[in-house]
Parts: sequence; structure tokens; C-alpha cells
Amino acid sequence: MKRRPFLFGLTGLAGLLAVDANPFELRQLDAADIAPLVDQLKAGLKARKPSEHLFIERVGKLVEERVLPVSMVLGIFSYARKKHSRYPFPYFQQALRIRAEKEFGVKL
Repeated sequence: MKRRPFLFGLTGLAGLLAVDANPFELRQLDAADIAPLVDQLKAGLKARKPSEHLFIERVGKLVEERVLPVSMVLGIFSYARKKHSRYPFPYFQQALRIRAEKEFGVKL
């Protein structure tokens, strides 16, 4: 693994977890933090169609309501981008549907 892309990836994820005065205490995500997640998903998954944008916004709302964990969404996001770099959205959508229903009972 190359160090520079890995470090740039970490800085992108660091914006999702805001650290307070205590470096070991993480504050919870709120609506202002979810918007960058939705924007990151739309850009990273190369969403084009209105239905794809709606799916991503629904995922963002479920993360905000704490139905789906951010870690799972970001893990599937990373998997989809590695699986097919040109158009990763279908891989993200299918994998998220399967895991959300299997682990949390959420139908997407």
C-alpha cells in the first residue's frame, strides 16, 4: 500500500468524526456532519440518476437517525470503489441492501 493515498484517505474520514478537547472522546454525529457524508457518497459513487441520488439521501437519513452505522456505510463505500472504479454505485447499492436487511432488518 502506498503511504500518500492512504494518508489522504484518512484525512477524508477524519472530517466525519470530530474530536473535542479530549482526544479520546468522540462527539456524536449530527445533521451538519451527515451532509458531508451524503456529498462524499454522491461524488465517490459517481451517482448520476435521480433515483441514485434519492437512495444516497435515504442512506444519509438512516445514518442520521442511527438506524445504520456510519462505519458500515463507509466500509461498503470503500468496497464498492475497489470493486469497480468506473461506476461503483450498483455494487454499493446491492451490498448495502443485503447487509442492512441481514443485520438490521432495514429494507432499502
